[in-house]
Amino acid sequence: MYRGRIVLSFVTFIFHLVSCDWAAEWMAPVQEQLKENPSRRINDYGGVLFDDETLHMVQVEESTEHLQSQMMKKYVTSNPTNTELTTSSLKIKLENTLINARKLADTLKAQIKEVSEREEMLKDAIVNGRSGVSSVVVSTLDRAPRAYVIQDGVWTFCRGSVRPQRSAMAFEDFSSVPKCFGQEMSSQQDPCVFNSIIKYETMPTVRRLEYSEDDFLCLKKTFNNTLERYLSVPRQIINKTCQNGTVRSLEENTEKCGLRVMSEYTYYPSRNSPLRLPLEYCAEPDGSCKLIMAWHVSNSTIENFEFLKNEQGFKKYFIKSGSYVEHVM
Repeated sequence: MYRGRIVLSFVTFIFHLVSCDWAAEWMAPVQEQLKENPSRRINDYGGVLFDDETLHMVQVEESTEHLQSQMMKKYVTSNPTNTELTTSSLKIKLENTLINARKLADTLKAQIKEVSEREEMLKDAIVNGRSGVSSVVVSTLDRAPRAYVIQDGVWTFCRGSVRPQRSAMAFEDFSSVPKCFGQEMSSQQDPCVFNSIIKYETMPTVRRLEYSEDDFLCLKKTFNNTLERYLSVPRQIINKTCQNGTVRSLEENTEKCGLRVMSEYTYYPSRNSPLRLPLEYCAEPDGSCKLIMAWHVSNSTIENFEFLKNEQGFKKYFIKSGSYVEHVM
């Protein structure tokens, strides 16, 4: 037992000597650095430096965004002239783009105005039979259609049918004109045909148990792009604003014309007319122009539909179908 303890102590002593020599050999470079700078001990783990007894974190690598920012600052600082030139050129390009956009907008406005004026001129010629001859078929709810021929503002009622007929207008100039096949009679403009409308709600002139305003209409021959409406006005306003128009109460208009009226014009222009009409709209096989004017007028709504072309689907459903307006809108 005693011998075993002696042997174990001897082995431990030998191991201690060997390990001390290995540690001393491994730590020799570190000890030499400490001898050169005893006030600084370096631990390179994770980029951390120990200076004296104070711990300071030092970032070893900077982020890419930060480096790019620093490079841009250096470029701007060293090249101020280039930056000014770039800003100035961008400003000039933007100003030129805005100027071109304004010119384009003005050009489009001018073209739209010109097209609208030409269309207005053609519609006026169609509904009055100017520089040609027009036929019109007036359809109302629950009533038979009525046919007319219009020339230079003069209406002729045709008790029969109106069909185009080839006619020699001047020597070799042959064109189609509408002709009444049946009885022809002089007539005033159909009372259900109008091109624009103003609606008034007027104060009642008769005392009632319940207050309700009266609805009056001003039906005009001229075209107007806006549907005007006056609320709670006296009758004097109607007389003042409805010049060159027909004043009619809503009840009277419904009794005479129903809720819906459709006027289908077919215009045959004179080829030697001095008027510069946009005849590109006259695309029918016989060279005629189509204009459909349709109105839905009630105490709650006023709707206008207008087509400078032949709309078979619209004609089919507008007069016959009660829900067509709601479907279109």
